[in-house]
Amino acid sequence: MSDKGKKTYTTLRSKRRIVVLCVIGCLIAGTCLLQMLYSPAPCNEEPSSPQRDGLPDTLDVLASHRVDGVSFENLNVHNSAQQVIILSMIKPATVRHLADFFKLIRQLTYPNLSLAVLVMNPGPTTVHAVRQHIEHARLTLPVKVYVKSYDDEAMSFVVTPGKETVYELQPLRRAAIARARTFLLQSALETHHDYTLWLDPLLTSIPPTLVQDLIKVDEDIVVPNTMIRRDGNEWGHDKRNWQETEISISLSKDVPEDFIFMEGWVEFTTHRFLMIDMATPEMQLLHKVPLDGIGSTCILTKANVHREGINYPAFPFKHQIDTEAFAKAASAAGYSVYGLPAYKIYHSGIPDNAPEVVDEPIEVDQP
Repeated sequence: MSDKGKKTYTTLRSKRRIVVLCVIGCLIAGTCLLQMLYSPAPCNEEPSSPQRDGLPDTLDVLASHRVDGVSFENLNVHNSAQQVIILSMIKPATVRHLADFFKLIRQLTYPNLSLAVLVMNPGPTTVHAVRQHIEHARLTLPVKVYVKSYDDEAMSFVVTPGKETVYELQPLRRAAIARARTFLLQSALETHHDYTLWLDPLLTSIPPTLVQDLIKVDEDIVVPNTMIRRDGNEWGHDKRNWQETEISISLSKDVPEDFIFMEGWVEFTTHRFLMIDMATPEMQLLHKVPLDGIGSTCILTKANVHREGINYPAFPFKHQIDTEAFAKAASAAGYSVYGLPAYKIYHSGIPDNAPEVVDEPIEVDQP
């Protein structure tokens, strides 16, 4: 081989060596980088992330990069803008009251609200009427409408007029309502929600600051005092907000395990201390009292109570069912349940299964 050929061959070999060394160097550097990302920090070293209670640094890094089919969410990070979802169940007979109900929601001043409603066993025009009411109300919050038809007799009779006044049918009726309540809750609750707020569609008056006021109490479950105004007088409505007494506790020991105490019925006196009887003229507006049972007209609950397994039993739990059993279960799990005797909201007092009025024109509010 000539000197010129040898020189060219040597140059090519040198270039190849350089390329190979570069490739090897890149592989080593990449391996080191991956090891730094995925290796746990030594026990005697402080973690580099300032959020010691958050996800590991690796997941925080990965969460900032989009991966097809995979999402990362740090549930330990609390959003300062607390989100509240309003939940309400609508029967065909209550549709005609939705214009007033949506007015109440529209006047709420809390900024981070959304609404989810469950239309139960709708008739041929029920869903269309609900949609019309929502459109005409000009609500500024996100709204989801869920429709569910139940074929079983237990749920069907819930929407039948007259059944709400028969004492013997109440456990079965309340069990069916509890099933629907949990169905709506599980369907609507999302990871960004911090609170749930149940509102009865037959409420007639609530303060615009209702949400802020109940959040300010800072308890796991809070209920206001639901009343009725009639002929200039004020009457208690939601009698399912109560405290146990020595007599009521003793009564529970003398009945079968599956016996359900129904509050507010003359057929059976429970001897409990009702929240409608607790308010005094000198009581502060946000004065709170512990409760053993709660009603359903208005309930603010921290969403984590539900996420950690406490929902609305459709079966006897400590002689209660639905929202009263929910309060019992929450207390048993260590959550706080409080009521505000002096904080009053108002209900129409109309039975939720009153006969439906059809073809009633919808009043459109002027902006």
